[in-house]
Amino acid sequence: MASWNCRLVLLFCLLFPLKAEKEDSKWRQKMEEQMRKLVATVEDQGRIIKGQNSEIAALKDRIVELETKSEAKEISEKQIHSSIHKTDIKIDQIIKTMKEQQKPFPSGLQKRQLLDSSNVHETPIAFYAYISHDFTHVGDNHVFVYDTVVTNSGHAYNSYSGVFTAPSSGMYAFAYSIAVAGHHISGDHDSNFGEISVRLMRNGSQVGSIAADTETANEDEMATGFAVLYLDAGDVVRVLARTQGQGSFQSNGYEYWTFSGFRIN
Repeated sequence: MASWNCRLVLLFCLLFPLKAEKEDSKWRQKMEEQMRKLVATVEDQGRIIKGQNSEIAALKDRIVELETKSEAKEISEKQIHSSIHKTDIKIDQIIKTMKEQQKPFPSGLQKRQLLDSSNVHETPIAFYAYISHDFTHVGDNHVFVYDTVVTNSGHAYNSYSGVFTAPSSGMYAFAYSIAVAGHHISGDHDSNFGEISVRLMRNGSQVGSIAADTETANEDEMATGFAVLYLDAGDVVRVLARTQGQGSFQSNGYEYWTFSGFRIN
């Protein structure tokens, strides 16, 4: 009997390691399979991240390009408006000097054709114009050009320069309106909403001023100014930006930037 017990113990000792080795092999295979899946997942995530990094880099380059173009455009507009402003001042000075000397204007220096007294009584002087589109990027001393002319009796308003030139001496009335937007239009990269101050100018002197400012999204603001001025023949009246504006400026079917005037007597 003892001999049989020894044989059973010996057999158990031989079979137990084989079973343990078989189970250990299955466990290793299972772990290796899990590792392969994990490695594949990490590689997939790496490819996705690499693609996203490429897209982000491309978008950053595009933003830099657009900002550079916008800055270049703004600088160019400022230079143009500055040149126009300096030219207007020089012309005003020349006209003033020639009027003092009682010399006729050379045709090349006339801002508008001056009407004689008979034509003044025959043709009423009145105009009304507005800006036909929303806009942004307004620099210091920007001259606003009201490109859509509704009324221009006497042809004293110039829709290309935004300037009214008195064809004769007398009393004139002027009105001007502005509107700022509580939202951003295309091309406006300013984080602030609309804000601006404008001046009504007679020759080189300020004779009126209005401002509009909105700090709330989707809330627009408007302002209107009115002035009664005595003008000599050849005097010019226009609307300028006092300083650089911010945000967007609205001029559409909802609310317009307008400029109007007429001769009282």
